Amino acid sequence: MAVIVDAHYHLMQREWFPEPLWETLASHLGVHVSGDRGQKLTAQEFATKYFPTLWDPEGELLFRKMDALGINTTVMLVDDFGLALGEAAVSIEGQNKAFADLARKHPTRLIACAGIDPRRKNAVTILRRCVEEWGMRGVKYHPDAGWDPNGRESYRLLERIQEWGIPVVTHTGFFFPPLHSKHAHPLLLDDVCSDFPDLKIIAAHSGRPLMWETVASMAAIHFNLHGDLAGWQTMVVRDRPRFRQILRRYIDIAGVEKILWGTDDPVYDVLIPTKQYLEAMRALPEDTSDGLRFTTAEIDAILGGNAARLFGL
Repeated sequence: MAVIVDAHYHLMQREWFPEPLWETLASHLGVHVSGDRGQKLTAQEFATKYFPTLWDPEGELLFRKMDALGINTTVMLVDDFGLALGEAAVSIEGQNKAFADLARKHPTRLIACAGIDPRRKNAVTILRRCVEEWGMRGVKYHPDAGWDPNGRESYRLLERIQEWGIPVVTHTGFFFPPLHSKHAHPLLLDDVCSDFPDLKIIAAHSGRPLMWETVASMAAIHFNLHGDLAGWQTMVVRDRPRFRQILRRYIDIAGVEKILWGTDDPVYDVLIPTKQYLEAMRALPEDTSDGLRFTTAEIDAILGGNAARLFGL
C-alpha cells in the first residue's frame, strides 16, 4: 500500500501561541463553522466548544487519528508569531524543543520542522540548535508575521537551511488579521528560488487556492519549488467539481511531483473531517464523469510519495 504523509500539521497547546492568535482564530473559524456545519457560534462559543479538543502536546490524539486513517507519517510545523503578536507563555525555543523531543520518540511517524522568526537576534543560534542538536528535519516560515521571505534577515537563515539540505515550508496566501498577508504573496518566493537553487522550498497552502496558479506557474520553472494542499479541504466540501478542475490543472502546469498533501490540522478537522478530505483524494481516479482523469500513481505521489522524497523518509 502506498505511503501517506500529512505534510502540514500543527501540534497544539494553549501555551504555545500568543493569546491574540487564539482570539482571531476563534472569531474567524466561528464564521467558517457556521457556514460549513450550520452551527451559528460566537467567537467565545467556538473557543469554549472546540479549543480544548485541539490541545495535544504529547500527540495522543494525532496518533489515534493517524492509525484510524492509515496516515504513516506526519510533518509537524512550529509557528513563531511572538514578535508580531506578543510572546507565548512558552518560549519559541521551548516550543521547538517540545516538538523535537516528540519526534525523536517516534522517528518513523513524526517529522518536526523548526519555527523561527528570522528577525530574532538569536535566530541563527536557535535554528542551529534545532537542527544540529535536536535533529529537526525542516523549517517553517510564517512571513505574514511581518517580514519578507526574500529579505535580508530571512536570507541569513536560508543560507544555513540550504547547507543542511532540509526543506523550508513557508506560508503563502492570506491569513487572518492582525497578521499581514502581503508578506506571504507567492511571488516573493521567486527571488528565494533563484538565489537558493539547491534549497527545497514548499509553498504552504499553494497560495491558499486563490493564488494557486502563481505557485503552479513558478513551480513549473523553478525545480526547487513545491506546494502543499493544506486547507484545500474546504473546496472539497463546498465545490467538488472546482476542486477537481483546479487540481488537474495544477498537476498539468507544475508536474505531479511538485504537489504534497497536507491538512493544516487539527484546526481544519473541526471544519471538515480529515477522513472526508482523504477519502475525496483517494476517490479521484475513480470518477471520470466530468472528463477529467487522475491516475492512481498521481494520487499516490501527492498523498505521500512526494513528501517522502523531500523529507528523506
